[in-house]
Amino acid sequence: MRCAKQTVRDVADIPEAKWNDLTDVQKRRFYECFTEQESVEYGYACFNREMLHSMEEYHLLYQDVCFPPDWDLALTGYAYGEILYEMDATDNQRPPVFDFDRVASNSQSVSVKEHVEEYVPVADIFIKGSRQSPGIQAADCLAGGIAEDKRRGTDWLEYLNTENITEVGYHSLTKLETDLVGQ
Repeated sequence: MRCAKQTVRDVADIPEAKWNDLTDVQKRRFYECFTEQESVEYGYACFNREMLHSMEEYHLLYQDVCFPPDWDLALTGYAYGEILYEMDATDNQRPPVFDFDRVASNSQSVSVKEHVEEYVPVADIFIKGSRQSPGIQAADCLAGGIAEDKRRGTDWLEYLNTENITEVGYHSLTKLETDLVGQ
């Protein structure tokens, strides 16, 4: 949680850590800060057009008749749920607590929350902003680094212990495909 704030603490023109606003040195410092956090686990999902097009009835994604009509929000929620599930969040004595960054509108945020709850019904899900929850800026920067790795071939993930990284996506896509085909 402190890595995002630590990264921009001495940078006057950046009040909040946002991956695309960081220099390569600041990005490196951010990931180096993560390496100091041995007990932290990381989870992510990446999707691309080819993966979406591999689904049966994928053309429904581009029509107004598909279910769910908010397929991108559904996929986001399913991915969050799959990450929680794969990280064994449901095996604990207490229900997992998950804060995620609000989406453009309240109704869209609620939609993502409902899709996470479909996947992991026992979780306590909260919609927050990056200034309300300290870990959201860090998660956003982590996601920015992963996206850069996928698009540009960088390797920010190399800074992290691979045993602490969970990559998901297959089951989220399968769930979305089931929703599409079920129409």
